[in-house]
Amino acid sequence: MSRFLFDHVDDLGPRLRAAGSLALFLDFDGTLVAFRDDPGRATLSPSLRRLLLDISADENRIVAIVSGRERADLQARVGLPGLIYAGNHGLEISGPGFIFIEPTAVGYRECLQKLAETLVPRLEDIGGAWVEDKGLTVSVHWRQAPAERAEEIRRIVHGALENTSHPFVLTTGDKVYDIRPRVYWHKGSAVHWIRERLGMQEALTLYVGDDATDEDAFAALPDGITIKVGEATETAAVYHLRDPVDVERFLEWLANNLRQTITLAHSPNAKEESSS
Repeated sequence: MSRFLFDHVDDLGPRLRAAGSLALFLDFDGTLVAFRDDPGRATLSPSLRRLLLDISADENRIVAIVSGRERADLQARVGLPGLIYAGNHGLEISGPGFIFIEPTAVGYRECLQKLAETLVPRLEDIGGAWVEDKGLTVSVHWRQAPAERAEEIRRIVHGALENTSHPFVLTTGDKVYDIRPRVYWHKGSAVHWIRERLGMQEALTLYVGDDATDEDAFAALPDGITIKVGEATETAAVYHLRDPVDVERFLEWLANNLRQTITLAHSPNAKEESSS
């Protein structure tokens, strides 16, 4: 059963001090920023920007933002140099000096575009429901739609998928349906790829996310520190936090502990102990 992180946060200190390197993975919407009725208005606060830059400043650490958004949109929205950006649920990844797109998913682009074109006219008379074609995935947003039409939207989405000849994966987020190609790749795969690409396979890995698609990453990191944001029921994460406010509070705790670890490592006593 997942445990509330701040009731056990002192257990993490020894693991941080013992770790030679650190890999921090964070979802965006619902984790770093609260959900907005208009996803285009979601922005990263100045305090979070400072924390992420602080945490990523050491060469033995990486910070990656993993999101269902398109990678280019995610990178432009966060806009911090030196970070790793994994968009479309990990199907496309970029970092300093590299970019990767899962090759099998590329072959589904035309099929996804046709699916989006099918959904648009079926949803156009439902105010507040709209289709986002993200190239490698499609999302149906209904946060601004009337609650009494939620079942109708669900039937439309499921009906469109039943009539397609191509296999897709449907996951449900916070008033959004995410449709992905059925490929052997998910956020957990992206985490492992990033760590291998950057030579961080042995790094202590922290993953913080709120979405159903983050469960793949939680399950892929049995030795990591996994944190679910939101309702803690039926999650593979070891810990949970309530909301993005808790996430920022945790990142402040993490940044402070990392600074203390560096200070201890460079103290005269530490040098004497290492030479004795």
